[in-house]
Amino acid sequence: MTRQRIGRPVPSWTESVVLRSSEGPLSEADPVPELGPDGPYDRAPTTRVIPGWLVAVALLLACAASVAAALEWQQRSRIINVTKRVQPYYSAGPDAAGCPNLSRCQVRADLGQPLNVLARQLFPHATVLSSVSVVVSDTGRTVQAAIVLGDPSGIEVSAVAQCVPGAAPIPGRAAPLPAAGPARADFVVAGSPGCSVAVSAQIPRAIAVPATQLMKLAADPSVQLQP
Repeated sequence: MTRQRIGRPVPSWTESVVLRSSEGPLSEADPVPELGPDGPYDRAPTTRVIPGWLVAVALLLACAASVAAALEWQQRSRIINVTKRVQPYYSAGPDAAGCPNLSRCQVRADLGQPLNVLARQLFPHATVLSSVSVVVSDTGRTVQAAIVLGDPSGIEVSAVAQCVPGAAPIPGRAAPLPAAGPARADFVVAGSPGCSVAVSAQIPRAIAVPATQLMKLAADPSVQLQP
């Protein structure tokens, strides 16, 4: 009796794997099917393409960084050059002690200056709290005379005559005063350019303001120092 082979579809790769596994374990010589998008044994090569716009952006960023670095270097160079051209400046005014800048001075206790003599004459009952003069060491010229008086009534008077050669003219100043304190008097009388006499006083409450004496001390020409 002859056997007839009944036609049937060829099994797919999955069926083939199942059939072969049912027959026995796979050996190392048996091929292993590979997966692909269209079936077994189909592997499509992959290629990554960089977009052109991304390349353009990278080039623009590199150019911008180079330009920024060049500008920073130029700016730093300009700053260094300007710093080298800076020169020290010395004003013609006095320092805190009354000595003109770039000069050497001596501070002396002095009651013989015309300002100090007149102040003691106008306030004969006052106590001299301080009386000094500032003298340039090289020339011996007096550039400042100052006196501070304390009156028994409580009035405190301060007067300063100063003259700095080469300084700008000093404007005068005078404020109206009440008849009695509390008040603060403030007078400035200008002399030669850079020279002046300043007089101030602190008057307690209910004490008569000595406006005449204060103004005379500031305005007397003999107390002005000469350049």
